Amino acid sequence: MKHGKRLAMAALILLGAGVLAGAAVAGEVYTWTDEDGVVHFSDREPVGRDANVRDLPDTTPSSGPNPYEESQAGESAAQQRREDIQRKGQEAKAQEAVAERNCEAWRAEVARLEPNRRVFYTNEQGETERMDDVARADRVAELKSLIAQNCR
Repeated sequence: MKHGKRLAMAALILLGAGVLAGAAVAGEVYTWTDEDGVVHFSDREPVGRDANVRDLPDTTPSSGPNPYEESQAGESAAQQRREDIQRKGQEAKAQEAVAERNCEAWRAEVARLEPNRRVFYTNEQGETERMDDVARADRVAELKSLIAQNCR
């Protein structure tokens, strides 16, 4: 008997939920309790019973964008997100490639400057000059700092 009552209660709850879903469009619902203590819900006023009338809140969907609808460009929101993720991944790879090229150039410059005491460079006027030892040591230290901060 208990199993039958539970089944009946579950059916009534599901029926009540279905009625509430249908009544959501109407905007009001009637509730009453029968002799057995079971609460009933309906979108119609019961005949011969006292019922409470409750107004339901407006259940119309918000005017926000629906992620399942196609956008003006003809792509879904999910497709747009996938493309954004792909674009960001490509940008990250490009930045990583630039950083790797910088690291290679810095390492090559350290390899050129560090062991040589006589380092020559071209100044702004296009003349070849010799870099003094202090400037060379400062430049090596600067490059090593950049490598330590930015390279793997």
